[in-house]
Amino acid sequence: MATPLNLLILDKFSVIFIFIFLWAVIFGLLEVVNLFGSDKRNLHAIIAFVVALIAAITPDLVQMIKVILPWTSLMIVFFFFLFAIPLFMGLGRDEILTFMGGKKKIAVVGWVLGALIFLILYSLSQIHGDELLNYGESGEINASAGNSTAQGFQANLFKTVFNSKIIGLLLFMIIAVLTITYLTRIN
Repeated sequence: MATPLNLLILDKFSVIFIFIFLWAVIFGLLEVVNLFGSDKRNLHAIIAFVVALIAAITPDLVQMIKVILPWTSLMIVFFFFLFAIPLFMGLGRDEILTFMGGKKKIAVVGWVLGALIFLILYSLSQIHGDELLNYGESGEINASAGNSTAQGFQANLFKTVFNSKIIGLLLFMIIAVLTITYLTRIN
C-alpha cells in the first residue's frame, strides 16, 4: 500500500547523503584545524572530496556510518541536556565542568570520545558480528556454525554481557573504584 510518508526510497540515495555529510565534516575540520595553512580553502575542499569519495565507495564504511549516525544524534541531544539542565537549575559552567571531571576541557572530550569509541565498536558488531560466529577455531569458515547459533550474534552478546558473573564483576569494580576514590580524597 502506498503512503505519502513512505521514505524507504531515501535508502537508495543514502550513499549520496553520506558522501555529502562526510565531505562537509571533513572540510569543516580541515578549515578549523588549518593543517595546510589558513588560505588553502581549495586544497581543503579537494582533500575532503577525495576522502569522502573513498569512504562512500567502501560498503562496510557506508554501513558503519548508517549505524553510527542515529546514535550520534541521540548522543548529541543527550550531552546537550546533560549540560543544559544543570544550567537551568542555576549551576554555573565551572561547577558543571568540575562535576564532569575537572575544569579542563579534556575531561569532557574524554566522555565524548568514550561514547564515540563505544558507538564504533557497536557498529562494527552490528556489521560483522554474525560473520564472526561462522568462523571455527582454526580460522576456517564453518558452514554448519550458522545453524548452531540459532539466535545470532546479538542474542549471544546479550547473554554474555548480562551473565550473572559479568554483572557481579562490574558491581565489584564499581564498588572498588568508589572506595578508592573516597578513601584517597584529600579534604
